[in-house]
Amino acid sequence: MLCAKPRSPVHGGALEHLAERYALDAADLIDFSANINPYGPPPSVLALFADRDAIARSLAAYPDRDASSLKRAVSERYGIPRTSIAVGNGGAALLDSALRSIPPTRCLVPIPAFSEYRRAIDACGHTWKPFALEDAENFRLDPRRTIEELERESPGVLILTNPHNPSGALARCDAILEIVHAASAMQCMVLLDEAFIDYAPQESLLAYAAKMEHLVILRSVTKFYAMPAMRVAYAVAAPPLAERIEAFFPSWSTSTLAIEAAARANGDRLFDKRSLRFNTLLRDELAQHLRDIGVRVLPSAANYLLLELPASWGAREFICEKLVRSWGIVIRDCGDYDGLADRSFVRVAVKDRSSNERLIQAFHSLSKEK
Repeated sequence: MLCAKPRSPVHGGALEHLAERYALDAADLIDFSANINPYGPPPSVLALFADRDAIARSLAAYPDRDASSLKRAVSERYGIPRTSIAVGNGGAALLDSALRSIPPTRCLVPIPAFSEYRRAIDACGHTWKPFALEDAENFRLDPRRTIEELERESPGVLILTNPHNPSGALARCDAILEIVHAASAMQCMVLLDEAFIDYAPQESLLAYAAKMEHLVILRSVTKFYAMPAMRVAYAVAAPPLAERIEAFFPSWSTSTLAIEAAARANGDRLFDKRSLRFNTLLRDELAQHLRDIGVRVLPSAANYLLLELPASWGAREFICEKLVRSWGIVIRDCGDYDGLADRSFVRVAVKDRSSNERLIQAFHSLSKEK
């Protein structure tokens, strides 16, 4: 008798929906599908929300359309002119605006890739053109192959991610810069998503973006600073391009509280250092334990791990569902990533040690069932 294919949980931020589907309490679920810093928000951000007078003032005032405090914080930290910074309502909104600022064209995207890229490309009237990264290379970006693909396809846009999502593979900044220069010579715009570059800040190209005509960098604030409820992110580009991107924002696209929280977080260097140490320790521990169980763990520079589960464990969808039902654990089913649909790939966030230990226990139990 055939079993119905389960509706597997695939994305972060849907705990209430999953809890209702499986008749569970959302508070009892551990969400490994969302890549949020386990260190929690910076103290400066928590202090903002503990200040009742500050909250009252923020609630009673329209947001600053220019997001001046956040632009000032980013400008001072990275030495970038404010005119090169566009602040929007999260990374997805910035991606949409950046794509809408470019006439319809072919968009080259290394896959596997964040599913939001394809949605945004289609929504903005562009044409999706994928090219596959090598599994044997742990989905690491190869500059030579990428430039050859650029020459072959002649796209108008190239979308890159560093560290890569979902693998966490990190490319050196000089390798990305080589690709950007090659794309620029072909009049191809590069959208570089650095949503998780805070975990490898030495490889960021942020300092170059304000000076180059064919480079836009997208930076998330909410993932590293553990505040995804505050929908805010920023793009950095040459001033004329940054202005074009902002022209596609709706009025008051970002809330006052989100702007202020992001500005405070961006200035907390001590938090950054502690988070990097904390994440590296926990990530390496989790990766080693999963390898010991027999799971393929791809090298990652971010706060998540791409895993290929043993075939003997059964279908990926049923494993994801069993983890929710039996362990209250939600992981990211990677079946909707181009290039991963026919494999047993899942992604897990790095969380606090107690949560990581529960995930290890659950995986160990799965390994013993087969």
